[in-house]
Amino acid sequence: MSEHKSDNRPRRPLREVVIDIDRDILRLLLRRHNLLERMRSGKGHLEPGEEKILRQAWEAASSRVSSDPRLSGRFFSLMQEVEFMPRPAAPIAEGQEADAAEAMRTAFNLAPPHRPVLLSAPAPQACRISRAWLMIAASSGQPLRLEPCLLNDAIVDCVKALAQMGSALTREAQGVTVRAARPVERPDKVLHVGDSSWNFFLLLGYYLGGPSRAKFTGGSSLKLADFSAVRRFLPQMGARLTHVVPRSDGLPVRLESSGILPGSISIPADVPAELAEGILLSAPFYEKSLRIDLSAHPQRQDIMDRVLPLLQAVRADVTEKDFCVHVIPGSVSVPEKPSLPMDASLAAPLLALPLLLAGEVRLEGGWSQNRNDDQPLAMLRSLGLKMSMSADHVTAAIASPLAADTFVLPTPLAPEWLPFGLALAAAVCLRSGEARIPSETIADADMGQIDGFLLACGLERDENGLLHKASQSANNVWNAPSPAWALALALAACARDARSTGFKLGNPGIMMGLYPAFWALYNSLPEPALKRPQPDQAPAPVRRRIRTNAIAVPPEMSDEEY
Repeated sequence: MSEHKSDNRPRRPLREVVIDIDRDILRLLLRRHNLLERMRSGKGHLEPGEEKILRQAWEAASSRVSSDPRLSGRFFSLMQEVEFMPRPAAPIAEGQEADAAEAMRTAFNLAPPHRPVLLSAPAPQACRISRAWLMIAASSGQPLRLEPCLLNDAIVDCVKALAQMGSALTREAQGVTVRAARPVERPDKVLHVGDSSWNFFLLLGYYLGGPSRAKFTGGSSLKLADFSAVRRFLPQMGARLTHVVPRSDGLPVRLESSGILPGSISIPADVPAELAEGILLSAPFYEKSLRIDLSAHPQRQDIMDRVLPLLQAVRADVTEKDFCVHVIPGSVSVPEKPSLPMDASLAAPLLALPLLLAGEVRLEGGWSQNRNDDQPLAMLRSLGLKMSMSADHVTAAIASPLAADTFVLPTPLAPEWLPFGLALAAAVCLRSGEARIPSETIADADMGQIDGFLLACGLERDENGLLHKASQSANNVWNAPSPAWALALALAACARDARSTGFKLGNPGIMMGLYPAFWALYNSLPEPALKRPQPDQAPAPVRRRIRTNAIAVPPEMSDEEY
């Protein structure tokens, strides 16, 4: 009878095994990415035939283990589009693990000095309103000049798409000019809208107004987006949307529009609000009047707040009653140089700097008239920030930072202001105050994003919603899921402990596409100089003409040289 020796060694927790498996998956994804880079052409493109073979093989393999379409479709698209960091600059030493070497990759350190801020600058202009003005000017063929204008990636992509449609517009250093020309048509072309869904819906709304065909392509985020609700809605307007990539709900897509519009449409609750806005902005240029019922949409008030003032500014024939908007086509009057309000999502973090560092910030421009944009002002005032507003500037000042030691995130809170509100709550907690995040405020939010942000700040939230300093160090690198979250971390870093080395942001480039000048401004706090002084230039040499009595005599040439 054999004796079995008992193994008394403690088993590893299952979570550690899962963590090891996740690291193996990341290594395989990185290896796959490197192989794809070798397969790409000199222009950085993967041959469509090669990608089709890879996709078919993946779908066949994934269908044997799961019936979830996200695995067969969206996960493959994510693997194709995901970007990886470059190799570590420091070589892996003997006995050093790969993970430790990867940690040597530099991250953006957010550590502004704790000194009173003094900033006076033009405010970043509203990005969506700028593109709406460009679309209206191009649709009407009337001249327009936007200056100054926030020339970020979304506006540049919009300008390129409108130029491809036939609009006479040019982009300069400080703005965009639309010249008087024929109204743009609806050409059968491939239009690239970048990474902005607003660009896509703006152009889509215009194309629905007449017989047209087009193909829309976009960036990685729109390739992974879900436009299935748009696909189901468009037959109501006599149009059809088909996805180019099989089993995909994102871009690229092909549009076929009959131009036979009904007299009335109803916007379903699941259709993106941006599509309703795109249709409303283009309705004055349709061939027949259109009645748009917004009563079933949860964002009906926001849609009207953003679009109706623009249509009224160009004197379009628009009437509204009980969230039903009736638009009659006709001539519009576009101002040659409309005033642009400041972009509240970009201006609010700048106005909050004195709250955390003391000092004063003055931004030139008018505040947004959207009712949701009053929420950040209310939160700043509740914490003691003194603000004054006029038609052409907004000033925020405070003598000592964070005069209030308690803060409760308001309920309800518009989703676009959740990162900003969390940044203020984190700042209060970091300064040893009491901050609470009610569960009802974040009921519909992505808890993964919230927990990741709090951990990057060195904080955690308990079951009662109170914030506490976490036992885990905040030196981990965090990749912000959107520019709003990157701004939130930059703002919270102003309230960190003075002895802290700063918060680590792994993807600072996410801000470059939205607000290119932000990091230059942030890194030069407390007194940013937006325009570098020009170096003294030496005076140009004075040219002198020398007069002489000498006469130049050309040499004689032989007959053979003629």
